[in-house]
Amino acid sequence: GSGQPNGVVTAATLGKTGTTGQTASVIYDDLIDLIYSVDRAYRRNGRFMMNDASIKVVRKLKDGQSLPIWQPSVQAGEPDMLAGYPIVVNNDVATMAANAKSILFGDFSKYKVRRVRGGQLVRLNERYADALQVGFFLFGRYDGNLIDAGTNPVKYYANSAT
Repeated sequence: GSGQPNGVVTAATLGKTGTTGQTASVIYDDLIDLIYSVDRAYRRNGRFMMNDASIKVVRKLKDGQSLPIWQPSVQAGEPDMLAGYPIVVNNDVATMAANAKSILFGDFSKYKVRRVRGGQLVRLNERYADALQVGFFLFGRYDGNLIDAGTNPVKYYANSAT
């Protein structure tokens, strides 16, 4: 909304739209198209971001020999890989549905959060004294946006409308 930080999903640009019928799915070729829609300078640090339900769909994708394209991590602390890129789980990204921006790919280090001064904490003694309570509120000014210099470091996959 207006007056709120710009989230990475709304700041990202379209990289690939699923073909008709892909309202709740994605194919491997579309993932490759999404990867290559990002400038190669940003692709070097690229990673996927999607929610858990979308990961479930992607984990079921298989190559020509019926082998999964998903590469689970074999080392503790290392991320799972998809097409050679790490995957970040973010359940705030939309679930696959008609017109949903369900998969992000790119260099997320280009998304910046700006904090204007520290937070201001206020203690409210009198307001809650009748109930023998003390109230607190914290006020902070923040903003966020994707710094892209016109080359769009993060792009999204949009599921088909029909």
